Amino acid sequence: MRRLFSFFFILMAISSGVAYAATVDLDLHDYDDELMRTLDQTIKYFEPDISAGNVLASKEDADILRESYKWMETYFAKKGNAEDAVKIAQQGEEYIATASKLAAAKDFDGAADAAHSAARTCRACHDIYKPLKK
Repeated sequence: MRRLFSFFFILMAISSGVAYAATVDLDLHDYDDELMRTLDQTIKYFEPDISAGNVLASKEDADILRESYKWMETYFAKKGNAEDAVKIAQQGEEYIATASKLAAAKDFDGAADAAHSAARTCRACHDIYKPLKK
């Protein structure tokens, strides 16, 4: 069963159609940096909370993450020229919803896979909109 979920999430990530190769120069001066710090901290605990079977903590994490991804989706949709960011935020929302549903059903392996995929969406967005300085 775990392999089926892993395969599903890998397939979903590959078939998402979001291009991660290009970088975009976008004015982010009005971005909510505090939200990003909260998101970064929460995403680091989400998968371990699920793997530990801590349904309550993972639900709290999921609530924060869901709100954060929704905020990002709206923010980037208003910005324009950030279609990839909107798609990535939507993917993150889907992964969080899947992880929450599976954790509630006590499928912690499948939920952890979905949580891991949600964390990868963060890196994908950063690669495009906030690439590391060289």
